[in-house]
Amino acid sequence: MSSEYSMVIEYKLYDATDKILGRFCSIIAKKALLGEYIIVINAKNAIISGNKRNIHEKYLARLNVTTATNPRRGPFHERRPDTFMRRVIKQMLPRKKLRGKEALKRVHIFISGIPERFKGKYQIIVTKDINNVDKRRLSYFNKFITLENLCQRIGWKKTEIEA
Repeated sequence: MSSEYSMVIEYKLYDATDKILGRFCSIIAKKALLGEYIIVINAKNAIISGNKRNIHEKYLARLNVTTATNPRRGPFHERRPDTFMRRVIKQMLPRKKLRGKEALKRVHIFISGIPERFKGKYQIIVTKDINNVDKRRLSYFNKFITLENLCQRIGWKKTEIEA
């Protein structure tokens, strides 16, 4: 007798618009470790606080780091906002443990909205919000850049995946 059952997964939807990248990603990483399934939309609108010039110089300097013996072996640097945010979350999870890898699989990040081809994948979506990570938390409102701005500066060609 075959017992077929389908597990309905409830996805929590978070909007990254005007959220501070580090604080937002740390909370998302913790929720993923606790077993929640997470969708992050508008990754390009997340912000990085600080002086624009210093942030650009920091990430442009990272692009020059290569392997001395064979530069084609890495390290490889993400340039799209969704993969950039994914790497930030990945660095906040336990690296060599299975639970960290499983937690990262539960996080789905999109540049703007959920593309049409993926909408059927998510059965139940519950919209949530995270407190104390907005840009209103910053004492200086004009000293930040968006993730989209940074990614364009380090080489993102801004070709969004649609369809």
